[in-house]
Amino acid sequence: MSSPAPGTAAKSTKTVLDPGRRRQRASLAVIAFVILGLTLGALGHVAVHAKRLEVALALGDAERVHRDLAERRRFLEIEIGMLKDPDRVIPYARDKLLMRPAAPENIRQLALGKPEKGTR
Repeated sequence: MSSPAPGTAAKSTKTVLDPGRRRQRASLAVIAFVILGLTLGALGHVAVHAKRLEVALALGDAERVHRDLAERRRFLEIEIGMLKDPDRVIPYARDKLLMRPAAPENIRQLALGKPEKGTR
């Protein structure tokens, strides 16, 4: 081996830690992993809670739309019932469309399954 240069101290290539310092580093690593695990768990909990709130808001919006559509459907069913009312249809047909009841001689009875002669 060669001797060290003048003015420099000989350095060991291998640094040896004393056992107390080794334990301290190990305990710091364990503490860091515990803190990391707790942080990841807390972040997971917050993410799940945020997703739950998001789904609840979407469900509330869907329920509101459903209620609005159900109300609109009830309104339209009532309107259809009013428009089909014979007391409203008969005067409209008589006055606006000039419709009259059919004369008895204009009423023909057709036998089912057999066409009349001269008709298709």
